[in-house]
Amino acid sequence: MGKFLILIFLVTSLFAYMLNPFVPSELEEERFKYRCLMAFYNSFRLWGVLSSVFSFGDRTSNVVMGSNSALCLFTDHYPTDHFGPGVITTEEILNGTRVIIYWPPMTSDQLLPGFIHFHGGGLSYSTARSFAGIGKKIAYRVNAVVVSVDYDNTPKNKFPGPANQAFAAVRWFLLHAEEYGVDPNRIAVGGDSAGGYLSIVMTHLVHDDKSIPNFKLQILIYPWTQCFDLHFPSYQKHEKVFGPNDGVVHKLEVAESCSLHAFGSGKPDVLQKIMQNRIISPAFKKSEIYRKTLSHDLLPASYRDSSYYKGPFPDTDETDEDFWKESEKIFADPRFTPPFRKNMTGLPTAYVMTAGYDSLRDEGYLYAKQLKDAGVKVTFAHYEKAWHGVHWMAPQFVFKLGDKVDEDFLSFVEQNL
Repeated sequence: MGKFLILIFLVTSLFAYMLNPFVPSELEEERFKYRCLMAFYNSFRLWGVLSSVFSFGDRTSNVVMGSNSALCLFTDHYPTDHFGPGVITTEEILNGTRVIIYWPPMTSDQLLPGFIHFHGGGLSYSTARSFAGIGKKIAYRVNAVVVSVDYDNTPKNKFPGPANQAFAAVRWFLLHAEEYGVDPNRIAVGGDSAGGYLSIVMTHLVHDDKSIPNFKLQILIYPWTQCFDLHFPSYQKHEKVFGPNDGVVHKLEVAESCSLHAFGSGKPDVLQKIMQNRIISPAFKKSEIYRKTLSHDLLPASYRDSSYYKGPFPDTDETDEDFWKESEKIFADPRFTPPFRKNMTGLPTAYVMTAGYDSLRDEGYLYAKQLKDAGVKVTFAHYEKAWHGVHWMAPQFVFKLGDKVDEDFLSFVEQNL
């Protein structure tokens, strides 16, 4: 009996800990829901850690795969019809890749607009099914045919696998859009976080392929664009507000996603290099392409608030030059780091959303600025009280501010597509 009580105490203490993360004051209205989400979020991470004990090979890979298996168990089959009443769902294989297609309830004799969607999750977590609610919401709200690409996750599908796989499916659909009742000249691409990253890469590849029509819109919800600098002001703010390795998309999580994407593994020494901005040489940090795309000086002064911003990560002589020489061809590739594309002219009209409590805030701002400087029409939507994941993390947790974010970008799509 005594051991049972001790076990109960330990379990309840654990959940009490998980249910008591820092909650920004702006989320006071939905404080309990946020804490429940974080308990949900941390539980799957814990499951991944425990499962990795019984696995062989790279620990980071095993933790991520274990976490994702548990996450998908609770999200992939959760009822989502209420997000898009009357939307019909089908599954197909497009050029070797599974996609989920959401058909709007309203039929038409004319070709409908289309929306190609990529889910978030650092390229490692979730599936297209986990984001079924978003696909249905877009189809219902915009009256568009939505194609959600179920790309294979890392670590099994490392760079350039996700981009190649996504483009193969996208290109096939663009060439056969009319067979699905879709106007090939009225197709948007979009997604959140890593899905935003893939959406960006698709706009580049589609634009460069003159045999297919260009996208009309790109919808980027707090997009992930780079692995070079995990010391942006937004990362420093995130760490001060939530603490080290806490909150959604903290520095260690991003380092893991970067390493798994680049190498298919997450060795501790590589994770440390990424978190400390030591994966690149000091000389490359001074290069023109780096200064014009990722310099902190390009950010507004308000983003460099002295209450949390302590300046760029100091240059050191500890950079592993051999590591940089081996990895430069990956990290400097615009398919891996989209801001390094030399010419953004002619890319589709963009809607870029960022959040004030998001470690990715600054790279989203910089990419929007880069597009504007190239003459691309950009609508920039910043929500100071929002956090990474407010748009969508699981169908069981929907926030009022997340509904506002969705309504705003869906209105934009409806008006411009």
